[in-house]
Amino acid sequence: MNRIDRLFAILLELQHKRRVRAQDLAHQFEISKRTIYRDMSALNQMGIPIAALPGEGFELVEGFYLPPLMFKEEEAVALTLGLRLLTQQAAGSLTQSADSASAKIKVALPEQVRARSEALTNIIGFVTPSQKFNLDDSQLLLIQHAIQEKQVLHLRYCGYQKEEVSERDVEPHQLFYADGVWYLEAYCRSRKGMRDFRLSRMEAVKPLRETFKKKRTGKSQYQPVMVIKIRFAPASVRWVRERQHYSYQRDEKETPQGTVMSYHVQQFNEIIPWVLGWGADAEVISPKELRQSLRETAQKLADLLT
Repeated sequence: MNRIDRLFAILLELQHKRRVRAQDLAHQFEISKRTIYRDMSALNQMGIPIAALPGEGFELVEGFYLPPLMFKEEEAVALTLGLRLLTQQAAGSLTQSADSASAKIKVALPEQVRARSEALTNIIGFVTPSQKFNLDDSQLLLIQHAIQEKQVLHLRYCGYQKEEVSERDVEPHQLFYADGVWYLEAYCRSRKGMRDFRLSRMEAVKPLRETFKKKRTGKSQYQPVMVIKIRFAPASVRWVRERQHYSYQRDEKETPQGTVMSYHVQQFNEIIPWVLGWGADAEVISPKELRQSLRETAQKLADLLT
């Protein structure tokens, strides 16, 4: 990295983190602390107001902000497409902000860059679900606030294909959207582990006064996780890839008899309907409990059709 690029990168770090230490910057850019001090002096000489705090680091003087940046053609296309996808899939006040942001980006672009970026974005389209998710949904906003404040939530939750409703306290970590559905990633105190909760199955969500400290735990520690291996007939492999199950992990091996793929689920019910949809082209290799469950389901179907 040349010095000009490094100076700009340091300025971005100061803008983003507000306060940084010389030793951290030196490690990040693989240079000496002395060079960092010289870079800070150079930025000051360029008119950037940087304050040095003994023993704490450097920070931008309050009130200083970087002027608007000029976007490259590729950057403008990326932002425009991202904003378009958001407005197509979402509803709520945030989408109005997306529209105004898109208009500001276009105004900021030079005429030639704007023309080329519009030509590229006009030949790319997205097919999205007809039903949009509402970013102003009261339940979604409540959970967002609880995550930010590290506030414990009490849920009344209906599990997948279960009649009973469970009551549980959870420590919310993250919201994510997949296959048209919102999920909450949280630590479940009753199950003593990380779980994914589908928002549509929450019959009630109540924030408690209690707060929590986020545990250092990842997806690999989720319990229970069942590893499923399925062999698909050669003629169906291509179509399986087009309609792949969300729990797919990887291809295990390819043989003349077909391709073996692995999946990770927490319950068999998550994948049984999908496996049955492939008929005789899908053979469950393991576990044997799933093979038995499929056999019983197939027998019930046979009884209904006789």
